[in-house]
Amino acid sequence: GNVMIIKLGEVASFVNGYAFKPSDWSDNGMPIIRIQDLTGNSYKMNRYNGDIEQKYKVQDGDVLISWSASLGVYVWHGENAVLNQHIFKVVFDKTDVSKDYFVYQIEYRLGNAASEAHGATMKHLTKSVFNALPFYLPKKEEQEKIAKVLNKITELTNKTRKQAKLLDDIIKSRFIEMFGDMKLNKRGWKLKSFEELTYLITDGEHATPKRTDKGIYLLSARNILNHSLQLKDVDYINEKEYDRIAKRIIPQEGDILISCSGTVGRCCSVPSGFHFQMVRSVALIRFKEYINPIFAEYMITSDYLQEQINSSKTVSSQANLFQGKIRTLKGFVPPIEMQNEFSVFVHKIDKSKLEIHNFTGVYRTS
Repeated sequence: GNVMIIKLGEVASFVNGYAFKPSDWSDNGMPIIRIQDLTGNSYKMNRYNGDIEQKYKVQDGDVLISWSASLGVYVWHGENAVLNQHIFKVVFDKTDVSKDYFVYQIEYRLGNAASEAHGATMKHLTKSVFNALPFYLPKKEEQEKIAKVLNKITELTNKTRKQAKLLDDIIKSRFIEMFGDMKLNKRGWKLKSFEELTYLITDGEHATPKRTDKGIYLLSARNILNHSLQLKDVDYINEKEYDRIAKRIIPQEGDILISCSGTVGRCCSVPSGFHFQMVRSVALIRFKEYINPIFAEYMITSDYLQEQINSSKTVSSQANLFQGKIRTLKGFVPPIEMQNEFSVFVHKIDKSKLEIHNFTGVYRTS
């Protein structure tokens, strides 16, 4: 009974940023915070050198919420700044709420708002929808307890991410130790086109498959990460659809999947006993016996192949990697014993990575 559910509009005041125009920008003065400055997608901050009401000013430690284009909550760390429109500054003037607890609760709310608007990309929340979102407000000491636990979890998650990254780096350097820098090819490995190295290069279903709520995985480019599959946000089809699509292609263990639209060139191999189909934003490559799938994965993610892939992307509003381009990619053929030895090394590292990934919810494909 000591948890009140109130509306977000009753928790605090949300001040929308100022609608700066390009004519307001300057090379000096206070930085103007835009959404891309919060998400880390900006190259350079614009500045504002003039008078502005106090309510648009942001100080270190202020909580900001972007509610248009991409939903997110951020704590500003940096110099005094001014706030652009489509971002709220939170003023804690209505309830006794712990700042950390507030940030976590908003993160959770916005995550829900975004997933409920799944399919229709969540472009922005109107102020009235935003103010009406529910907010759980337990007693202050309860809030602080919850925030403490969540801070600890965040810290652990960041640590495990760092560890996972470290293990990835170990694999990359092992690859270079064993096979050398592919661009220089000082070891003189045979160079062949993917056309020659493979039995099959194809992509997923072109007709729009009938999706279901559960069933067999239907993968698209967003599900293909480097060396792992992301199965948290995934589509499904039923047996009948699977059979229809399977007339064209049945993915097998050891096939390589490549994302070929949007972020192009991420790849992983198909694990054993994994039943799925895919749409056309995923390409499938079946290498000949003298190419080990794990070696193939790391060859494709090497700088040498990524540069080939990037130079062959079609430049349109959306990057695409078409089958014809994949066929012309050049790859190496080191002795299969060496490739297998590398593969064993990767599996060993993956064992220790699995414990970490179980924690962060990513499924390794081996």
